[in-house]
Amino acid sequence: MDSSSPTPEPAVRKTRALADARRHGSSEGLRTAATSGSSPSTRHIAYPSATAQHGHRDGRKRTRVMDAAAPNEVSLDKLLEPLDEQSLRLLLDTLLVQNPLLAAQVRQLVPKPTVNSACSQLVRLERRLQAAFPYNKSGPATDDYTYHRVRPALEELRDTIVMYLDHFTHYGLASASSVTHAQEQPLNALSHPAEWFDLLTQATDVAMRMPKWDRRDNNEIRRETLRQLADGWLRAIMATSRWTEEGHLVGRGMLSQWAQQLDHFYANAGEPALLHPAVQAFQRSFGQHCARGPSMVPLETTT
Repeated sequence: MDSSSPTPEPAVRKTRALADARRHGSSEGLRTAATSGSSPSTRHIAYPSATAQHGHRDGRKRTRVMDAAAPNEVSLDKLLEPLDEQSLRLLLDTLLVQNPLLAAQVRQLVPKPTVNSACSQLVRLERRLQAAFPYNKSGPATDDYTYHRVRPALEELRDTIVMYLDHFTHYGLASASSVTHAQEQPLNALSHPAEWFDLLTQATDVAMRMPKWDRRDNNEIRRETLRQLADGWLRAIMATSRWTEEGHLVGRGMLSQWAQQLDHFYANAGEPALLHPAVQAFQRSFGQHCARGPSMVPLETTT
């Protein structure tokens, strides 16, 4: 080796190692380079990597890189892991309250609701309502005290039924012209009446199981829920009638099933007047295509 080429100083070797580590974006390499050949006073210096400065596509990896600078702290994913569903919802609600702009991002990330997921949520809310009843050795009580104890859960169930009913049925059924005007169809327009009637059937089942109270006024939540659902049945029947007029086909078996379900609710909901218009509309539109149930009211004649 030429004696005119001196051996690089430790500081020069350290600088080259840091440059190489930055080019490769390695936080571990940066820490190694920063500590190699350095004095004790500079041995704990850590330089942020490119992923820590500009973010990483994988949120978990980004968390680990950022947490690596504080080895005495628990990583964020491990802090979140023990939390139950209620705690996670409370945490998310707090973040949304403090940062309202996050709501749009969260809405884009969460899965879109389906009829099945909506009905599953109604069942969970019904269980929450049942769990809200105070213990009674003779079974759930129906007095004023019990009503006021379970009223918040009862109102939440009603509001959720109405919310999903409006969400899925506000735009009705996708028309026959959707093939040529697909861009004009709302995203949550139902593609087939079976989805509408499935939602109505399951939601009405839940509403019928709402408790009946001793005081008549306390039953208004149940009546209002059934009133909204009865209107939903009427709208579904009229929309399906128009849908078939546009050229779509509905099988006799499906029509008979809807007739039996509507007949069951009409006979057992305890509010026949609310479902009377829906029963009449179904008989006018589809009565000739399916068997008439024993409780179906006769058609009214107009003069």
